Amino acid sequence: MNQEATRKLQTFYERPSAMARPPLVDVEELSAVRGELLVPAVSRVNLAMALSHYSCSWRDSLALRSKQVSAGTVALCHFNQPVRFDLHNGAEFAVLLLRNEALEHVREESREDLGAELQAQPALDDLTLRHLTEVLVREKRDGFPNGLFFLDGIATALASHLVRHYSIAPPVEKTYTGGIAPSVLRRCIEFMESHLDGGVRLNELAREAGLSASHFVRSFRRSTGQTPYQFLLRRRVARAQEAMRDLRLSLAEVAVLSGFADQHHLARIFRRITGLTPSSYRRSL
Repeated sequence: MNQEATRKLQTFYERPSAMARPPLVDVEELSAVRGELLVPAVSRVNLAMALSHYSCSWRDSLALRSKQVSAGTVALCHFNQPVRFDLHNGAEFAVLLLRNEALEHVREESREDLGAELQAQPALDDLTLRHLTEVLVREKRDGFPNGLFFLDGIATALASHLVRHYSIAPPVEKTYTGGIAPSVLRRCIEFMESHLDGGVRLNELAREAGLSASHFVRSFRRSTGQTPYQFLLRRRVARAQEAMRDLRLSLAEVAVLSGFADQHHLARIFRRITGLTPSSYRRSL
């Protein structure tokens, strides 16, 4: 039996956050050997993506099931219900936990009680879920350099996609056509500017606008042509450009002042947006 893998899953499910405002989504990688794997019950939305090919069997409420699983396949796990799998060979997984707050943001739009009404799916060939999970896995491996605002955006996208496509009873969504009122948009941008050091959260910005998180993201993009996170990155790069005029500051200090995780993170984003490295830009001043 995969006792170590089961214990790691249980620890991941129960892991307390040291943060007062924990991220809306968390990710863990897991290895399992051939044999029985118990997936413990958890009262949060739980996704698992195969990182390797494997085959398995399990029993649901109707019958004994068997499946050949390809890398990239995503499972939407049962809500608050343990499941035993018999793995026919070793396997690698990425496991995601979505905090209930992310679903509550979507519930604000649909006016539905979304607590446990997502339909469990043992194997989904869903490119959107796969892409979002792969982004989170890369983010974890890199040490989460893009911060909580980025994670909140991924969590909101995950929650919206799951509710739209995998609810037992599809929610009735409100229809929005416009962007954000200019005065509200100005207030949101001022809020961003005052939190460029990394302290801003997506739900705080949405609250400033009086919108749910997912509605805020869509409306902000209609108004600015960018997602809130893309806009935030560009403002951080602009602040870095200003800070680099002070030659007493090292690039590592510029990175911290501008809200980047470190100098490497600054260099990667700066080059993506400006086409120059920070060192090249500073030499050009």
